[in-house]
Amino acid sequence: MSAFETRVKPLIADVPGWLTEAEGEALYDLARACTGKGVIVEIGSWKGKSTVCLGLGSQEGSSVPVYSIDPHADYRFGDFKANVERAGIAKLVRPIASLSQPAADDFDEPIELLFVDGSHEYDLVLEDFEKWVPKVVEGGWVAFHDTTWTPGPRKVVGQAIYRSRRFKDVEFVVGSTTVARKVERNSLGDRARSRYVLGVKTAFWLGSSALKKQRRLLPKPVERLGRRVLRAIQ
Repeated sequence: MSAFETRVKPLIADVPGWLTEAEGEALYDLARACTGKGVIVEIGSWKGKSTVCLGLGSQEGSSVPVYSIDPHADYRFGDFKANVERAGIAKLVRPIASLSQPAADDFDEPIELLFVDGSHEYDLVLEDFEKWVPKVVEGGWVAFHDTTWTPGPRKVVGQAIYRSRRFKDVEFVVGSTTVARKVERNSLGDRARSRYVLGVKTAFWLGSSALKKQRRLLPKPVERLGRRVLRAIQ
């Protein structure tokens, strides 16, 4: 069994959230690979499911700080802190109680990994992209959640990542996450791969359209099958 399955999965099993197991493992792996040339930032934490994945991944790697940007309303912040403390990552996690757009104006640290799961309105997702992605270092990673069924994030990543010359190694993680590495300029081959992965994501979206209205997590057998298929074809 992987470190994610033995260490992380039990800790997030009872934490509410829309993160699939595949997405949680992807965030864990990305955080573990961070070297310290920038920090980790997540936009949207809710009760800390993604925070735990990022924090434990970072802890297994270079112990890069994780900035969790969220309004952190009182009614859920207690659960967030409890989940972070239970995972043993409280020293790494730095909550910022704010909406993401104003928080960006005062944030001046370089970012090695950016996970965006804030507002899903198109204009606000685009503003998150325009304000936060420039802070990501060359070679750093961005991950956008809810890029499958949700129009706002789907449109932004379609325009600004899949069709961009500034990203390579684009990947779709079963569920709804798009991951990409920021570069100065990608190659023709990188752009062809991005368009191919966009086609894979679109096929996944159309094939699971029944879940679109229900807005729920994939059944576990479907998720496991999807992970195997995506690993084989991406």
